[in-house]
Amino acid sequence: MKTATCFLVVLSLLAVGCGNSDDGEDGGGGGGGGGGTALQCSAVGWCSNWYPPVREVASPPPLTGGTLRDGLYRMEQGSHHSQALLIQGKSILLIGRSWSNFVGTWKADGGKLTVSVTGNCDELEEKRMTTEFTYAFATQGNTVYLQDLDTEGRPVLGFHKVSSLCEENATFVCNSRICTCVTTTNKPLTGQPSCG
Repeated sequence: MKTATCFLVVLSLLAVGCGNSDDGEDGGGGGGGGGGTALQCSAVGWCSNWYPPVREVASPPPLTGGTLRDGLYRMEQGSHHSQALLIQGKSILLIGRSWSNFVGTWKADGGKLTVSVTGNCDELEEKRMTTEFTYAFATQGNTVYLQDLDTEGRPVLGFHKVSSLCEENATFVCNSRICTCVTTTNKPLTGQPSCG
């Protein structure tokens, strides 16, 4: 296992802010906690040059919905980029690999997941914004599968539940000479240095 430049575990965030919303398998796209505090855009920051080596999801399940549970999910199949999700109740944080997040709320209707974005933050600024992202989705065990419906021809992505964004495994690696993975919790993304 390669050594990261900086390694901060987000277990404390998950333990405090993300209860398990195990309210039964309803199969209809429900899930998520009943309330709680909404996530802030800078709840988790991430900068990494690690990525999933597998660019395609070999056999994704039918994208017919499922139960979304609270937790931190890292993309480990479907693209050669680093992405993650943090779900807490009906709040969601879309985490980019280089200090770039979208925050908002989610709702599921059958196999369609709609994310209503209320803010964006990155290393330059934090701003309020209003837009929607729509996905076809499915859940299987600790994996959430998403396919962007806003742009035609997008691949299915597989996000696996993790305890840390900077934990290397067979499906998320660093193949660079200099490996960088930095996470922050509840710190502004503005002014963060480039990590790679």
